[in-house]
Amino acid sequence: MSTLGSTGQRRPQLARVALLGFQDAAPAERASFTILGTSAATIATSRLALYVRERRRRAPALRSLVRRAYHLPGGGLRVHHYLPGMAVSAAAGAAAILTRRDGRELRFSLPFGLGSGLTLDEVAFLVELDNPYWGNQRLALLEAIIASAGAAVLGARFVKRGRAFGTVVEAR
Repeated sequence: MSTLGSTGQRRPQLARVALLGFQDAAPAERASFTILGTSAATIATSRLALYVRERRRRAPALRSLVRRAYHLPGGGLRVHHYLPGMAVSAAAGAAAILTRRDGRELRFSLPFGLGSGLTLDEVAFLVELDNPYWGNQRLALLEAIIASAGAAVLGARFVKRGRAFGTVVEAR
């Protein structure tokens, strides 16, 4: 499995190697990758849609100024009782998916990752931070970066495992 050649040949080969590694990985590893990747993609898509929608409105700068005046700082942080409940539910759901051994973990990990991403995207709103939508986007970016990094680490493991698997197959 040489990676020499044009860039066009390298990419499909890398995808095949990653797919081999993905298929050879443990079910929990595949489900983790799907949950993290879906969460990161959901947060990024949600933020992008919100950004585009806000930029298309008339006078977004004026609206933003009015919202900032309305949501002046001073309210502080308020954690509602359902936030710990959501965290416990997410942990239990992830544990249930990651410990499955019946081959359906991927079917469950995709919607779970989507739901987790949508929930994480709204955490600033749920804890009632001042002006979560129109203020700083650092929390959403941090969540997306962490999920993306986890998925990237698992993806690199799939590539490494796929290359090793491909070497064993070629040796036969």
